[in-house]
Amino acid sequence: MNTFLIALQFITSLPVKGKLNYSEKNIARSMLHYPLVGTIIGIILLVVNVILSKILPNLVVNILLIISWVALTGGIHLDGLSDSFDGIFGGKDKERILDIMHDSNVGVYGVLAIVLILLLKFTLLTELPIQDKNMLLITVPTISRFAMVLAVYLFPYARKEGFGKAYKLYLKRKHVLLAFLWTAIVTGIFLFWQGIVLIIVMFLLVFLVGKYITSKIDGLTGDNYGAINEIIEVVSLLTYILIS
Repeated sequence: MNTFLIALQFITSLPVKGKLNYSEKNIARSMLHYPLVGTIIGIILLVVNVILSKILPNLVVNILLIISWVALTGGIHLDGLSDSFDGIFGGKDKERILDIMHDSNVGVYGVLAIVLILLLKFTLLTELPIQDKNMLLITVPTISRFAMVLAVYLFPYARKEGFGKAYKLYLKRKHVLLAFLWTAIVTGIFLFWQGIVLIIVMFLLVFLVGKYITSKIDGLTGDNYGAINEIIEVVSLLTYILIS
């Protein structure tokens, strides 16, 4: 329960009460719960969608869904996306890229990344068949949270020190496999063969994005994990529309 609550606290804005043990090992082990936390986020979004769809037009519902989606995470992954784009596209070498990502100021690339990804997510939700939206609201946050776990496991940590270093040091294969098992079960139940396609696309994209960023800074950072989450969410929605 301790590691689950750590995961809930770290990647959502949901209130967590109680005294937790924040050892580096527990922080890393909490990642096995990330897909479960993603599913919880998805269930909340589903409830919001079901309730609001009865009283509001579809476009308004989708805007409120996006707002709820951001609010449930406190914008932490969007912040990572913004910092990653500012650093990767604004820096000329590893040290400069890392410095930019560490800077709390938001640059042009970061603003564009946030605006475009939210606009794309809204558009994709609008284009989804109504009967499929609820299934994707549950599965997409689940898949994207596993993508972060996979990215941590596959690629080195880029900084010499930092909060994300604990993830890399103590995340074990068994944690990744358990996280994947939950992701596969949830995706399979709700999306069947389309879910297999989304998972394959997720694996490929995590590998490609991870390799690209690693070529720039010799690894990934916490900001990059958040960026990968946001990218996987929109690509999963887009992929589903393309194959349906």
